[in-house]
Amino acid sequence: MSDFKSRLETERVELEEKLNKLNDFNASEKANEIDPIQKSLLIVQAGAMYTYLECLKERLARL
Repeated sequence: MSDFKSRLETERVELEEKLNKLNDFNASEKANEIDPIQKSLLIVQAGAMYTYLECLKERLARL
């Protein structure tokens, strides 16, 4: 695997792990204890991370 593709795959794996953790937190009771604006921003952040993840997956598929 090329160095570039390897770095891209590492980035995908790390992002997927972070997104899974964020989604788990957003679905937890603990998320209900934080400021509503912060909670909304975390949901927006998760959406952006999902879009980024899908872009990485597509880029990898096309290499």
